[in-house]
Amino acid sequence: MLEKAFFRDLESTLKLFKDISGVEGVAILQTCNRVEIFLELRDEKVIEDVVSIWGDLTGDVNLKKSFVTIKGIEVVRHLFRLASGLESMVIGEQEVLRQVKQAYYKALAVNSLSLLLKMIFEEAIKIGKRVRSETEISRKRLSLAHVAVEAVEEILRNLNDKVILIIGAGETGELVNSALMEKNYRKLTLLFANRTYEKAIHLANMSGAIALRLDQIENYLKIADIIFVTTSAPHYIITRERIADAVKERDKPLLIIDLSVPRNVDPEVSKLQNIKLITLDDLKEYIDYSIYDRIRELEKIETLIEDHVERFLERLETIWIEELISKIYCYAERVRVEEFSEALSMMRTIKLDEKSIEIIDDMSRAIIKRILNPLIENLRKNYKNVNKDELDKILKVYTYTKTNID
Repeated sequence: MLEKAFFRDLESTLKLFKDISGVEGVAILQTCNRVEIFLELRDEKVIEDVVSIWGDLTGDVNLKKSFVTIKGIEVVRHLFRLASGLESMVIGEQEVLRQVKQAYYKALAVNSLSLLLKMIFEEAIKIGKRVRSETEISRKRLSLAHVAVEAVEEILRNLNDKVILIIGAGETGELVNSALMEKNYRKLTLLFANRTYEKAIHLANMSGAIALRLDQIENYLKIADIIFVTTSAPHYIITRERIADAVKERDKPLLIIDLSVPRNVDPEVSKLQNIKLITLDDLKEYIDYSIYDRIRELEKIETLIEDHVERFLERLETIWIEELISKIYCYAERVRVEEFSEALSMMRTIKLDEKSIEIIDDMSRAIIKRILNPLIENLRKNYKNVNKDELDKILKVYTYTKTNID
Protein backbone atom coordinates (compact mmCIF):
# COMPACT_ATOMS: atom_id res chain seq x y z
CA MET A 1 0.00 0.00 0.00
CA LEU A 2 1.11 3.57 -0.71
CA GLU A 3 0.97 4.59 2.95
CA LYS A 4 3.87 2.22 3.69
CA ALA A 5 6.12 4.51 1.65
CA PHE A 6 5.20 7.67 3.57
CA PHE A 7 7.77 9.56 5.61
CA ARG A 8 6.60 10.53 9.08
CA ASP A 9 9.27 13.18 9.69
CA LEU A 10 9.94 15.07 6.46
CA GLU A 11 12.42 17.53 7.95
CA SER A 12 14.82 14.91 9.28
CA THR A 13 14.37 12.79 6.14
CA LEU A 14 15.31 15.68 3.86
CA LYS A 15 18.42 16.37 5.93
CA LEU A 16 19.34 12.68 5.90
CA PHE A 17 19.07 12.39 2.12
CA LYS A 18 20.91 15.69 1.58
CA ASP A 19 23.86 14.36 3.61
CA ILE A 20 24.28 11.33 1.34
CA SER A 21 27.49 11.59 -0.68
CA GLY A 22 26.61 12.40 -4.27
CA VAL A 23 23.31 14.16 -3.52
CA GLU A 24 23.30 17.80 -4.62
CA GLY A 25 19.69 18.53 -3.66
CA VAL A 26 16.48 16.83 -2.59
CA ALA A 27 12.77 17.59 -2.19
CA ILE A 28 9.93 15.27 -1.17
CA LEU A 29 6.32 15.50 -2.32
CA GLN A 30 3.66 13.50 -0.45
CA THR A 31 -0.01 13.57 -1.44
CA CYS A 32 -2.96 11.24 -1.05
CA ASN A 33 -1.88 9.13 -4.01
CA ARG A 34 1.85 9.63 -4.38
CA VAL A 35 5.19 9.79 -2.61
CA GLU A 36 7.90 11.30 -4.80
CA ILE A 37 11.53 12.16 -4.12
CA PHE A 38 13.14 14.74 -6.41
CA LEU A 39 16.92 14.51 -6.55
CA GLU A 40 19.85 16.21 -8.23
CA LEU A 41 22.73 13.75 -8.19
CA ARG A 42 26.41 13.76 -9.10
CA ASP A 43 26.23 9.99 -9.61
CA GLU A 44 23.11 7.99 -10.55
CA LYS A 45 24.34 5.05 -8.47
CA VAL A 46 23.34 7.06 -5.40
CA ILE A 47 19.69 6.23 -6.21
CA GLU A 48 20.27 2.78 -4.75
CA ASP A 49 21.41 4.32 -1.46
CA VAL A 50 18.38 6.64 -1.36
CA VAL A 51 15.92 3.81 -2.02
CA SER A 52 17.61 1.61 0.58
CA ILE A 53 17.34 4.33 3.24
CA TRP A 54 13.77 5.03 2.11
CA GLY A 55 12.85 1.40 2.78
CA ASP A 56 14.60 1.43 6.15
CA LEU A 57 12.83 4.62 7.28
CA THR A 58 9.36 3.49 6.24
CA GLY A 59 9.69 -0.21 6.88
CA ASP A 60 8.51 -0.95 3.33
CA VAL A 61 10.46 -4.10 2.44
CA ASN A 62 8.96 -4.23 -1.06
CA LEU A 63 9.83 -0.65 -1.96
CA LYS A 64 12.69 -1.61 -4.28
CA LYS A 65 10.28 -3.64 -6.39
CA SER A 66 7.60 -0.98 -6.69
CA PHE A 67 9.25 2.43 -7.13
CA VAL A 68 9.58 4.05 -10.57
CA THR A 69 12.44 6.30 -11.71
CA ILE A 70 12.18 9.11 -14.25
CA LYS A 71 15.11 11.24 -15.33
CA GLY A 72 16.10 14.44 -17.06
CA ILE A 73 13.55 16.64 -18.74
CA GLU A 74 10.78 14.12 -17.99
CA VAL A 75 11.09 15.08 -14.30
CA VAL A 76 10.48 18.72 -15.21
CA ARG A 77 7.53 17.85 -17.45
CA HIS A 78 6.03 15.59 -14.77
CA LEU A 79 6.22 18.21 -12.02
CA PHE A 80 4.78 20.89 -14.31
CA ARG A 81 1.86 18.60 -15.19
CA LEU A 82 1.41 17.63 -11.57
CA ALA A 83 1.27 21.24 -10.35
CA SER A 84 -1.23 21.98 -13.13
CA GLY A 85 -3.61 19.27 -11.93
CA LEU A 86 -3.19 16.86 -14.85
CA GLU A 87 -1.58 14.02 -12.91
CA SER A 88 -4.10 13.88 -10.07
CA MET A 89 -6.68 11.21 -9.40
CA VAL A 90 -9.24 13.97 -9.95
CA ILE A 91 -8.16 16.12 -12.87
CA GLY A 92 -7.96 19.79 -11.95
CA GLU A 93 -8.00 19.32 -8.18
CA GLN A 94 -6.89 22.37 -6.22
CA GLU A 95 -4.95 20.74 -3.40
CA VAL A 96 -2.05 19.44 -5.48
CA LEU A 97 -0.63 22.91 -6.22
CA ARG A 98 -0.68 23.69 -2.50
CA GLN A 99 1.10 20.38 -1.86
CA VAL A 100 3.79 21.20 -4.43
CA LYS A 101 4.30 24.54 -2.67
CA GLN A 102 4.55 22.78 0.69
CA ALA A 103 7.19 20.40 -0.66
CA TYR A 104 9.16 23.38 -2.00
CA TYR A 105 8.97 25.45 1.19
CA LYS A 106 9.77 22.46 3.41
CA ALA A 107 12.93 21.71 1.41
CA LEU A 108 13.81 25.41 1.31
CA ALA A 109 13.48 25.64 5.10
CA VAL A 110 16.00 22.86 5.73
CA ASN A 111 18.31 24.02 2.92
CA SER A 112 18.05 20.74 1.00
CA LEU A 113 17.33 22.27 -2.42
CA SER A 114 20.02 22.63 -5.07
CA LEU A 115 19.84 25.62 -7.39
CA LEU A 116 18.44 23.41 -10.18
CA LEU A 117 15.70 21.88 -8.01
CA LYS A 118 14.81 25.31 -6.67
CA MET A 119 14.35 26.57 -10.24
CA ILE A 120 12.26 23.54 -11.26
CA PHE A 121 9.87 23.87 -8.31
CA GLU A 122 9.52 27.63 -8.75
CA GLU A 123 8.65 27.16 -12.43
CA ALA A 124 6.20 24.35 -11.57
CA ILE A 125 4.38 26.67 -9.16
CA LYS A 126 4.28 29.39 -11.83
CA ILE A 127 2.78 27.13 -14.50
CA GLY A 128 0.34 25.66 -11.96
CA LYS A 129 -0.98 29.15 -11.19
CA ARG A 130 -1.04 30.15 -14.84
CA VAL A 131 -3.02 27.09 -15.95
CA ARG A 132 -5.65 27.77 -13.30
CA SER A 133 -5.94 31.45 -14.16
CA GLU A 134 -5.95 31.11 -17.97
CA THR A 135 -8.05 27.96 -18.47
CA GLU A 136 -11.30 26.39 -17.30
CA ILE A 137 -9.66 23.54 -15.39
CA SER A 138 -10.68 25.09 -12.07
CA ARG A 139 -14.09 26.34 -13.18
CA LYS A 140 -15.65 23.64 -11.03
CA ARG A 141 -13.76 23.08 -7.80
CA LEU A 142 -12.85 19.42 -7.78
CA SER A 143 -11.23 17.51 -4.95
CA LEU A 144 -11.12 14.08 -3.38
CA ALA A 145 -13.25 15.49 -0.58
CA HIS A 146 -15.97 16.24 -3.10
CA VAL A 147 -15.58 12.76 -4.60
CA ALA A 148 -15.91 11.30 -1.09
CA VAL A 149 -19.20 13.13 -0.53
CA GLU A 150 -20.44 11.94 -3.93
CA ALA A 151 -19.49 8.37 -2.96
CA VAL A 152 -21.42 8.62 0.33
CA GLU A 153 -24.44 9.97 -1.49
CA GLU A 154 -24.27 7.13 -4.02
CA ILE A 155 -24.10 4.53 -1.25
CA LEU A 156 -26.81 5.98 1.00
CA ARG A 157 -28.95 7.63 -1.71
CA ASN A 158 -30.17 10.33 0.66
CA LEU A 159 -28.31 12.16 3.40
CA ASN A 160 -31.31 13.82 5.01
CA ASP A 161 -31.69 12.98 8.71
CA LYS A 162 -28.12 11.65 8.82
CA VAL A 163 -25.66 12.45 11.60
CA ILE A 164 -22.28 13.26 10.06
CA LEU A 165 -19.12 13.55 12.13
CA ILE A 166 -16.10 15.23 10.53
CA ILE A 167 -12.89 14.59 12.44
CA GLY A 168 -10.25 17.17 11.54
CA ALA A 169 -10.83 20.88 10.86
CA GLY A 170 -8.03 21.48 8.39
CA GLU A 171 -8.33 22.14 4.66
CA THR A 172 -9.70 18.68 3.83
CA GLY A 173 -12.30 19.00 6.59
CA GLU A 174 -13.31 22.37 5.16
CA LEU A 175 -13.64 20.84 1.68
CA VAL A 176 -15.87 18.06 3.02
CA ASN A 177 -18.00 20.67 4.73
CA SER A 178 -18.17 22.72 1.53
CA ALA A 179 -19.16 19.69 -0.54
CA LEU A 180 -21.92 18.81 1.92
CA MET A 181 -23.25 22.37 1.95
CA GLU A 182 -23.44 22.35 -1.85
CA LYS A 183 -25.87 19.43 -1.62
CA ASN A 184 -28.42 21.66 0.18
CA TYR A 185 -29.71 18.97 2.51
CA ARG A 186 -31.92 20.62 5.10
CA LYS A 187 -31.97 17.91 7.76
CA LEU A 188 -28.30 17.15 8.24
CA THR A 189 -26.77 17.02 11.68
CA LEU A 190 -23.11 18.02 11.40
CA LEU A 191 -20.49 17.51 14.10
CA PHE A 192 -16.88 18.74 13.94
CA ALA A 193 -14.13 17.35 16.15
CA ASN A 194 -10.59 18.61 16.19
CA ARG A 195 -7.50 18.51 18.38
CA THR A 196 -7.57 22.31 18.46
CA TYR A 197 -11.07 23.06 19.73
CA GLU A 198 -11.05 26.66 18.43
CA LYS A 199 -10.68 25.37 14.85
CA ALA A 200 -13.61 23.03 15.34
CA ILE A 201 -15.70 25.96 16.57
CA HIS A 202 -14.68 28.06 13.56
CA LEU A 203 -15.68 25.36 11.07
CA ALA A 204 -18.89 24.56 12.95
CA ASN A 205 -19.93 28.21 12.88
CA MET A 206 -19.67 28.21 9.10
CA SER A 207 -22.41 25.61 8.71
CA GLY A 208 -24.44 25.72 11.91
CA ALA A 209 -22.82 22.54 13.19
CA ILE A 210 -21.76 21.34 16.65
CA ALA A 211 -18.10 21.61 17.68
CA LEU A 212 -16.46 18.82 19.71
CA ARG A 213 -13.13 18.22 21.32
CA LEU A 214 -11.24 15.23 19.96
CA ASP A 215 -11.56 13.36 23.27
CA GLN A 216 -15.36 13.67 23.09
CA ILE A 217 -15.91 11.63 19.94
CA GLU A 218 -16.52 8.29 21.73
CA ASN A 219 -19.99 9.42 22.77
CA TYR A 220 -20.87 10.43 19.21
CA LEU A 221 -19.52 7.29 17.55
CA LYS A 222 -22.64 5.64 18.90
CA ILE A 223 -25.03 7.92 17.03
CA ALA A 224 -23.16 8.96 13.86
CA ASP A 225 -24.23 7.56 10.49
CA ILE A 226 -21.18 8.82 8.60
CA ILE A 227 -17.68 9.69 9.78
CA PHE A 228 -15.17 11.60 7.64
CA VAL A 229 -11.64 11.32 9.04
CA THR A 230 -9.48 14.15 7.65
CA THR A 231 -6.66 14.32 10.19
CA SER A 232 -2.92 13.93 9.56
CA ALA A 233 -1.84 12.22 12.76
CA PRO A 234 1.14 9.81 12.68
CA HIS A 235 -1.07 7.13 14.24
CA TYR A 236 -4.60 5.73 14.00
CA ILE A 237 -7.27 8.09 15.36
CA ILE A 238 -9.97 5.45 14.95
CA THR A 239 -8.81 2.04 16.14
CA ARG A 240 -10.73 -1.21 16.19
CA GLU A 241 -10.77 -1.18 19.98
CA ARG A 242 -11.98 2.40 20.14
CA ILE A 243 -14.93 1.86 17.87
CA ALA A 244 -15.82 -1.70 18.86
CA ASP A 245 -17.45 -0.54 22.11
CA ALA A 246 -19.52 2.05 20.26
CA VAL A 247 -20.68 -0.53 17.70
CA LYS A 248 -22.09 -2.73 20.46
CA GLU A 249 -24.60 -0.02 21.33
CA ARG A 250 -25.57 0.72 17.72
CA ASP A 251 -28.53 -0.66 15.81
CA LYS A 252 -27.69 0.93 12.44
CA PRO A 253 -24.78 0.77 9.93
CA LEU A 254 -21.81 3.13 10.13
CA LEU A 255 -19.96 4.44 7.09
CA ILE A 256 -16.38 5.66 7.67
CA ILE A 257 -14.41 7.54 5.00
CA ASP A 258 -10.69 7.87 5.70
CA LEU A 259 -9.28 10.83 3.76
CA SER A 260 -6.14 11.03 5.89
CA VAL A 261 -2.57 10.86 4.66
CA PRO A 262 -1.28 8.56 5.99
CA ARG A 263 -4.29 6.51 7.08
CA ASN A 264 -5.76 7.47 10.41
CA VAL A 265 -8.33 4.66 10.55
CA ASP A 266 -7.19 1.16 11.44
CA PRO A 267 -8.01 -1.18 8.49
CA GLU A 268 -9.16 -3.76 11.05
CA VAL A 269 -12.19 -1.56 11.64
CA SER A 270 -13.70 -2.85 8.39
CA LYS A 271 -13.97 -6.34 9.90
CA LEU A 272 -16.50 -5.18 12.48
CA GLN A 273 -20.16 -5.86 11.83
CA ASN A 274 -22.27 -3.05 10.34
CA ILE A 275 -19.21 -0.93 9.49
CA LYS A 276 -18.13 -0.01 5.96
CA LEU A 277 -14.71 1.63 5.58
CA ILE A 278 -13.82 3.60 2.46
CA THR A 279 -10.18 4.59 1.89
CA LEU A 280 -8.56 6.89 -0.65
CA ASP A 281 -7.81 3.87 -2.82
CA ASP A 282 -11.47 2.86 -2.75
CA LEU A 283 -12.57 6.30 -3.96
CA LYS A 284 -11.17 5.64 -7.44
CA GLU A 285 -14.23 3.58 -8.33
CA TYR A 286 -16.50 6.47 -7.37
CA ILE A 287 -14.79 9.14 -9.46
CA ASP A 288 -17.16 10.54 -12.04
CA TYR A 289 -14.96 10.49 -15.11
CA SER A 290 -17.51 12.56 -16.97
CA ILE A 291 -15.87 15.55 -15.27
CA TYR A 292 -13.14 15.20 -17.87
CA ASP A 293 -15.69 15.97 -20.57
CA ARG A 294 -16.44 19.23 -18.80
CA ILE A 295 -12.80 20.28 -19.05
CA ARG A 296 -12.78 21.58 -22.62
CA GLU A 297 -9.28 23.00 -22.66
CA LEU A 298 -7.01 20.03 -22.01
CA GLU A 299 -5.26 20.57 -25.33
CA LYS A 300 -4.65 24.22 -24.44
CA ILE A 301 -3.30 23.19 -21.03
CA GLU A 302 -0.96 20.64 -22.61
CA THR A 303 0.33 23.33 -24.98
CA LEU A 304 0.89 25.79 -22.12
CA ILE A 305 2.87 23.20 -20.20
CA GLU A 306 5.01 22.17 -23.19
CA ASP A 307 5.77 25.82 -23.99
CA HIS A 308 6.81 26.33 -20.37
CA VAL A 309 9.03 23.23 -20.51
CA GLU A 310 10.68 24.52 -23.70
CA ARG A 311 11.37 27.94 -22.23
CA PHE A 312 12.73 26.36 -19.08
CA LEU A 313 15.15 24.27 -21.15
CA GLU A 314 16.34 27.41 -22.93
CA ARG A 315 16.93 29.01 -19.55
CA LEU A 316 18.90 25.97 -18.38
CA GLU A 317 21.14 26.26 -21.43
CA THR A 318 22.31 29.68 -20.25
CA ILE A 319 22.42 29.12 -16.50
CA TRP A 320 25.90 27.60 -16.63
CA ILE A 321 27.30 30.65 -18.36
CA GLU A 322 25.72 32.96 -15.77
CA GLU A 323 27.26 30.87 -12.97
CA LEU A 324 30.63 31.06 -14.73
CA ILE A 325 30.30 34.82 -15.19
CA SER A 326 29.46 35.14 -11.51
CA LYS A 327 32.64 33.23 -10.64
CA ILE A 328 34.69 35.53 -12.89
CA TYR A 329 33.26 38.67 -11.28
CA CYS A 330 33.74 37.26 -7.77
CA TYR A 331 37.35 36.37 -8.52
CA ALA A 332 38.03 39.79 -10.08
CA GLU A 333 36.50 41.55 -7.08
CA ARG A 334 38.58 39.48 -4.67
CA VAL A 335 41.78 40.38 -6.54
CA ARG A 336 40.74 44.06 -6.71
CA VAL A 337 40.16 44.23 -2.94
CA GLU A 338 43.47 42.49 -2.23
CA GLU A 339 45.43 44.83 -4.53
CA PHE A 340 43.58 47.90 -3.24
CA SER A 341 44.36 46.95 0.38
CA GLU A 342 48.01 46.29 -0.50
CA ALA A 343 48.28 49.65 -2.26
CA LEU A 344 46.88 51.45 0.77
CA SER A 345 49.32 49.60 2.97
CA MET A 346 52.24 50.68 0.77
CA MET A 347 51.03 54.29 0.96
CA ARG A 348 50.58 54.27 4.73
CA THR A 349 53.30 56.92 5.11
CA ILE A 350 51.21 59.19 2.92
CA LYS A 351 48.32 60.64 4.82
CA LEU A 352 45.43 60.13 2.41
CA ASP A 353 42.11 61.67 3.25
CA GLU A 354 38.84 59.77 2.85
CA LYS A 355 38.08 61.42 -0.48
CA SER A 356 41.40 60.31 -1.98
CA ILE A 357 40.86 56.73 -0.78
CA GLU A 358 37.37 56.77 -2.29
CA ILE A 359 38.77 57.98 -5.64
CA ILE A 360 41.36 55.20 -5.74
CA ASP A 361 38.69 52.63 -4.82
CA ASP A 362 36.36 53.88 -7.56
CA MET A 363 39.21 53.85 -10.08
CA SER A 364 40.01 50.19 -9.32
CA ARG A 365 36.33 49.26 -9.78
CA ALA A 366 36.19 51.16 -13.09
CA ILE A 367 39.28 49.35 -14.40
CA ILE A 368 37.72 45.98 -13.61
CA LYS A 369 34.46 46.93 -15.35
CA ARG A 370 36.16 48.28 -18.48
CA ILE A 371 38.23 45.12 -18.83
CA LEU A 372 35.54 42.57 -18.02
CA ASN A 373 32.28 44.01 -19.36
CA PRO A 374 33.09 43.71 -23.10
CA LEU A 375 34.40 40.19 -22.57
CA ILE A 376 31.34 39.15 -20.56
CA GLU A 377 28.95 40.66 -23.09
CA ASN A 378 30.68 38.74 -25.89
CA LEU A 379 30.58 35.56 -23.79
CA ARG A 380 26.80 35.89 -23.30
CA LYS A 381 26.21 36.43 -27.01
CA ASN A 382 28.37 33.53 -28.15
CA TYR A 383 27.90 31.01 -25.34
CA LYS A 384 26.66 28.34 -27.78
CA ASN A 385 30.06 28.34 -29.48
CA VAL A 386 31.93 28.03 -26.20
CA ASN A 387 33.20 24.74 -24.82
CA LYS A 388 31.77 24.80 -21.31
CA ASP A 389 34.15 22.27 -19.77
CA GLU A 390 37.27 23.82 -21.31
CA LEU A 391 36.33 27.33 -20.26
CA ASP A 392 35.56 26.20 -16.71
CA LYS A 393 38.87 24.31 -16.60
CA ILE A 394 40.82 27.35 -17.83
CA LEU A 395 39.20 29.57 -15.22
CA LYS A 396 40.00 27.09 -12.43
CA VAL A 397 43.65 26.77 -13.52
CA TYR A 398 44.04 30.54 -13.87
CA THR A 399 42.54 31.37 -10.47
CA TYR A 400 44.57 28.62 -8.81
CA THR A 401 47.84 29.83 -10.41
CA LYS A 402 47.13 33.48 -9.70
CA THR A 403 46.35 32.75 -6.06
CA ASN A 404 49.59 30.83 -5.63
CA ILE A 405 51.62 33.60 -7.29
CA ASP A 406 50.04 36.11 -4.95
